[in-house]
Amino acid sequence: MTFLLLALCNATDIEGIIMKKLEKYLIFGVLIVSGIFLGTMTLAKSETQNTNIVIVVENEVAQRIPLKVQEESQTYEFKFRDQIGYLEVKNGKVRMLEMPKEICPNSICSETGWINNATKAIVCLPNKIIVTIQGVDDSSREEML
Repeated sequence: MTFLLLALCNATDIEGIIMKKLEKYLIFGVLIVSGIFLGTMTLAKSETQNTNIVIVVENEVAQRIPLKVQEESQTYEFKFRDQIGYLEVKNGKVRMLEMPKEICPNSICSETGWINNATKAIVCLPNKIIVTIQGVDDSSREEML
């Protein structure tokens, strides 16, 4: 009988130890996930504060536009091959507006949609246009273009 009581006491102690370890792992996991979330939010916010929209036409930087986070939409125009293209900027994102079919037959550049960071680009092959988002001090990417 005493052996059974000792076994029960040890079993509850073991369950308590296991639960404490699980609680520690759970708390540690929640802290890691929240740290990653806060870090990415801070990084994303700082990226949009010091960034430019860079328009490259035929391997030449045609225009730089400061990327601002604002709710109202703004339209910017740029020139290429005696034509005019338009970019729409809103909430820290940019997209190319559709061009006439004679200028850009497939409209892939306008169908790309919104871009909001340096990992994405809008490319118009027929007109040799590249639109990217770059940091103010990021000259290494410009050299690659």
